[in-house]
Amino acid sequence: MKLKDKTYNKFLEFFEKVSKKHEEDQFEIAYSEIQRETGVASITLKKALKVLEDDKVIEINQGRNTRYGKIRYLNKLNSNSKDPANRTRTLALVDDGTVNPGTLHQIKNMSSLVEQLRQRVRTQEMTISVILDRLADLEDRVHR
Repeated sequence: MKLKDKTYNKFLEFFEKVSKKHEEDQFEIAYSEIQRETGVASITLKKALKVLEDDKVIEINQGRNTRYGKIRYLNKLNSNSKDPANRTRTLALVDDGTVNPGTLHQIKNMSSLVEQLRQRVRTQEMTISVILDRLADLEDRVHR
């Protein structure tokens, strides 16, 4: 699962802010409050929480009921790790011109991100094509 960078950053900022408010300790919060503050749909909220938990940014435990969760923000120092410019700055070559293992890993990650972006563009192009076909059909109906 992937999130748009804008959505991902919105959640990072939110959890960073709430974590600071709760003195960077575990806190209980209503999922509806997260949804209201970030302005996302419920399905996007579920997806974002799953992605952030998989990325080890947050840790989620059961709250007092199903509408609440106990969340611990783990990404205190690495909050800009998803920033592409920050990732690019960390790429480095060893003096003899060979790529170090950390850089090789980053290059592989960047390659997979580029491939995911290509797939998103293809999907969006297909969606645009379908929408244009439907628009053409509607225009035909209107002109008859």
